[in-house]
Amino acid sequence: MFSVSPHMLVSLPEKSATMTIERSRATQTRIILLNAGAHLESVVIRLRKGWVVRFMRGDSLLGRDVRLVTSLSGEIPWSDDRDDLAAYAQIVCSRAGAFSYEFFVDGNDKEPSGSGYLQIIPELEAAGRPLPLSAIVCQTHIAKLLGPLPEWEDRLRVAKECGYNMIHFTPVNELGISNSSYSIANPLVLNPAFSTPKKKCTMEDVGALVQKMADEWGVLSIQDVVWNHAAKNAPWLAEHPECAYNCKNSPHLRPAYVLDRLYYHFSHEIAAGKWTDRGLPPVIENDQQSSSAPCALRAILTEEIVPRIRMSEFFKINVDKVVQQFWEIVKKGPSADTLDEMLLSEPGSEWSRFGFTVGMDRARRIFNRSRGDAYNEEDRQHKCVEAFRHHLNYLNEGAEQTAADICAAGINAVLGHVAYERVNPAGPRRRELTESYPLVTTYFLHKFPSTSWEDDEHYAYDDSTSGHLMACNGWVMNDDPLRNFALYPSQVYLRRELVCWGDCVKLRYGEKPDDCPYLWNIMKEYSQMCARVFHGVRIDNCHSTPIHVAEYLLKAARDIRPDLYVVAELFTGGEDLDNIFVNRLGITSLIREAQNAPDSHEQGRLVYRFGGDVVGAFIQRPVQAAAPIVAHALFFDQTHDNPSPIEKRTVYDTLPTSGMVAMASCANGSTRGYDELIPFAINVVKEKRLYAKWSEIGAGRGIMAARAVINKLHSWLAVNNYTQVFVDQMNFDIVAITRHNPETHDTVILVAHTAFVKNAICLGRPPVRDVYFEGSLDEIIFEAQIYAKSDVVEVEDEKELSGLRGYGVQLREHLKPSESKLTVVHGTENGHIELNNFSAGSVIAFKVSPLKAAVENTKAIRKLIGGENEQLDKDLRSCLKRLSLQSFNRVLFRCEAEEYDDYGTGSYNIPNFGSFVYCGFQGLMPVLNRIRENNDLGHPLCCNLRDGVWLCEYIVNRLTRYEPTKELGHIVERMFEPLKSVQHYLRPCYFEAIFSRLYNATREELRKKLHPSLSSASKFVRALALSSVSFMGGVGSAKLAPLSASIKFDDYLPSSLAAGLPHFSIGIWRNWGRDTFIALPGCLLVTGRFSDARWS
Repeated sequence: MFSVSPHMLVSLPEKSATMTIERSRATQTRIILLNAGAHLESVVIRLRKGWVVRFMRGDSLLGRDVRLVTSLSGEIPWSDDRDDLAAYAQIVCSRAGAFSYEFFVDGNDKEPSGSGYLQIIPELEAAGRPLPLSAIVCQTHIAKLLGPLPEWEDRLRVAKECGYNMIHFTPVNELGISNSSYSIANPLVLNPAFSTPKKKCTMEDVGALVQKMADEWGVLSIQDVVWNHAAKNAPWLAEHPECAYNCKNSPHLRPAYVLDRLYYHFSHEIAAGKWTDRGLPPVIENDQQSSSAPCALRAILTEEIVPRIRMSEFFKINVDKVVQQFWEIVKKGPSADTLDEMLLSEPGSEWSRFGFTVGMDRARRIFNRSRGDAYNEEDRQHKCVEAFRHHLNYLNEGAEQTAADICAAGINAVLGHVAYERVNPAGPRRRELTESYPLVTTYFLHKFPSTSWEDDEHYAYDDSTSGHLMACNGWVMNDDPLRNFALYPSQVYLRRELVCWGDCVKLRYGEKPDDCPYLWNIMKEYSQMCARVFHGVRIDNCHSTPIHVAEYLLKAARDIRPDLYVVAELFTGGEDLDNIFVNRLGITSLIREAQNAPDSHEQGRLVYRFGGDVVGAFIQRPVQAAAPIVAHALFFDQTHDNPSPIEKRTVYDTLPTSGMVAMASCANGSTRGYDELIPFAINVVKEKRLYAKWSEIGAGRGIMAARAVINKLHSWLAVNNYTQVFVDQMNFDIVAITRHNPETHDTVILVAHTAFVKNAICLGRPPVRDVYFEGSLDEIIFEAQIYAKSDVVEVEDEKELSGLRGYGVQLREHLKPSESKLTVVHGTENGHIELNNFSAGSVIAFKVSPLKAAVENTKAIRKLIGGENEQLDKDLRSCLKRLSLQSFNRVLFRCEAEEYDDYGTGSYNIPNFGSFVYCGFQGLMPVLNRIRENNDLGHPLCCNLRDGVWLCEYIVNRLTRYEPTKELGHIVERMFEPLKSVQHYLRPCYFEAIFSRLYNATREELRKKLHPSLSSASKFVRALALSSVSFMGGVGSAKLAPLSASIKFDDYLPSSLAAGLPHFSIGIWRNWGRDTFIALPGCLLVTGRFSDARWS
């Protein structure tokens, strides 16, 4: 934990960090308005434990019977209130997880009228201290590269010393034959590679280390859970083949299996040299062969190989067989219930050749009918049968086209795969066809003797073998993640659209545990074992895991660890789809990648998108509407699936990007090897070298020393409530990011000089404007710069994973402004910083605090809005109590015409927005409410407030020029006085807070002036009573009938009732008799204004 003194960043006392966390835990209420037809499955509402969710009826449900049910606490009763506008049903967020709500209207319990989700985030602790989600700094480790378990601590210590407080492990379970980190053979057993000759290690041993790291290091641990597939050699799959999609339980896969075997044998023919003379040699030896082979392959596949399979037969009908069945129907006479519809073919249960059929009952109604062209019954039967036969032949012609489309799509997919694998410079460019790397990846597991694809076809239709022909898993580009691509009618396997992982098979859960009990049970046990050992899970391949399965398994895991941290990486193609997964699974953080950014501008946008509120955001109420939010992010500079940034960008970009990511107000992530400058992506399948040990390398490798400072800064910012973010693009490569504390208004500014492009690295003085700051520059927290070592020759270590040795980082911490070597500071108060020696690979962070005058004025404002300025509060209440109802009309309302009539001025005008509806407080307050609820700091009103305090002056001047409200005007002037000296970007926030307090106090005193019976009326009636004051006011041009001089009024002018606002508000039109007399009972009699009713 960090705290800043004038010239030093030092350790924070434990209590201070805890106090910040406790403030964020204060009980708050979020209001959800229920409206008929509102199904909000893609709206994320994030809540904390202890908060209250209050449901209220929206406009469409007023006066209707609403039954509300949540998965958190069952049916929720409504408050005992006859007023629909005030009635509510509420629950307390008692535990973490994903919870749904739905409501039923007017006794209809079959279909919910609306629904939504609540996400209650977990509370994490490390070393006895709370760990806020946005303070997380996680590092991924490929578990199998940690070596034997007794050596893990020394290797993992690198993460601890680099400031990480969470470690993400790839699966620690027993791996399959490929040794891929994500191909698990036994989910219930620890990888035997972690044991030593002296000790067989177990999951309990891993659990002990995880607990030690949490207690002693303050480092939590999460692990991948792999629910979607298993290693193809998993022994439990051999015993329970029903757990996989296979040719027995999923017969629609049989044609795809036969096609797969065709490609398998064709690949072997190429490897044997059979097609060399046709341009397909077993080994591609030169670029000429590489460029010509795809054309030859397309021709051979299209004209010779794929036609062998006779694909259309799998979609055709056995016409003679089906016609014979129809003859038996026709003989019974014409159908009485005929149909005039198209008869379509449908697959048979076996998916055999000529196995398609038609619905015979529909065929009867469509084709077996009376015919006017028949000579007799025999002729009728013959004509019906021939018409039916003709239609079946027509359907078979369509099957030919269907098959041709499938074959063409499959050939294109194969060519795309071959081009990437063997031709594309971005791919592996494999030259030789082998058993391990055939022409295409086989889609199905095949363990039986194989001599030809024709013989293999029999295995698919034999019950003793078909269950073991299991479909491999993979992913489908641009597919709907809510659709299971292994289920019919999907043709992903047949069209060869699967990017296949040939080492694992796709698991088949069905819709409920009873559909495959063994699979559900073993995965439940696996999930709960992970929850016992680790503090969280990362759902591997989440978008392809059946969502109902993930819901079930996460619920089981949360039964073991209620505050389970759940992370997932989604490739759904849209935020709405992402949010469906977040809501249903209770995903705490979605993995987001900085490498998706093509330049520093986009990377800065991602920092802003995933990181906190905007600087100067409005102070929100403890009770407020439950606003939709962006799902919480775990923002990685590099995931273990990404290429090395040294490959994709440059080595000079590693430090700046890590600094930029750290300034996002969300969880951070990286992967082992990034900080050590490993210049390649560590392969989760092939890599065998182990990570380096801390005892061997210390902090001297790569950017490790700088990373430790950056990580600690990130966590410190989160713990100490620096929740607001501003991103400033200084030039094409340099970005300045501000993190702001909305309570103290302290600021940390980090400037990073990125280097995305290898041939555009600026190693000299950059062309960039200065960094300006508002406040006092306390210190330079750190400055760091990557540099190249001139005397180092890079040699790859064959025994250990090690990074580039030819680069280092110069790091300096806790500097006075004058001590910087990368910048020149011009003035420590409201000054600017010149980036004179700020070459690519440089990062610098400053700590800025408000000036003394700003601090004092901010304290005065917070004291005022917090109700601690007792004298000012007392003066305000006393003044408001003495105001008449006519004066309240002037303070709160008065349209522009009324104001012009008396003073020649109108309502306040905002450039690019317009004038307020009322000149008084009520004209401004609805606009402010909308701005605050949406945090819309770009609104023209906010721009006007940042530019000056003219609105404050308008409000004060308007009140002081009218004698009865002059005292109130002076009090309001005192309230607004501190605004003049706070930072300009804070004026909208504090103006809204001050004005809201003033407005609420005014409304509260006004209520007391109305008839006492209204205090117990409904919310709607009370609102109407307050609005009635807007129509009754004193206007000089609206003359009333002459009154006796003996009648005394509380105001200078008698009040008159406006016939309508704004068009009937002044002159003779104000007192339009018909309209005023219609309105008089409601505006004056109901509200108890009898004297005004008598004289107006």
